[in-house]
Amino acid sequence: MPRWAWLIFFVLGAGSALVSPVLLLGNPPDPPSAEGLTGLSLAAIGTHIPGISTYIESLSRQLGNFMLAFGVLLAAIAAGPYRRGERWAWNVLWIMPILLGVQFVNSNFGLGWQLDLGLMPITIGVLLATYRRTARSGTERSVSARDG
Repeated sequence: MPRWAWLIFFVLGAGSALVSPVLLLGNPPDPPSAEGLTGLSLAAIGTHIPGISTYIESLSRQLGNFMLAFGVLLAAIAAGPYRRGERWAWNVLWIMPILLGVQFVNSNFGLGWQLDLGLMPITIGVLLATYRRTARSGTERSVSARDG
């Protein structure tokens, strides 16, 4: 396994956790999805629909919660079990290219879709490059557990 492979997932997780406070404060993503989909600014939407600003702040906080929890878990799994070559961690980290794919499909080519599309083959490549080590370590553990 490339010695640096775990760093890809660690950086993605740490980055997600570090960016999450912006959303946890209720700030909408930049640019806000509502502007991209409706063509109206958030202020204009707020004048037409009372309470929508509070709703968008709530959604932003929920996204921030997800980004913080996901980022911490991703970084912890990458720095620990995945770095040691544990098979279960390799399986779990397949969530990253899946998440990036879902984000890309739902992006409507708004800001950031290039990053999602660019990171998908990188994360898949890293996971495929580390397959042999995790497959071998899983076999060794099951054999040593039987013999022990």
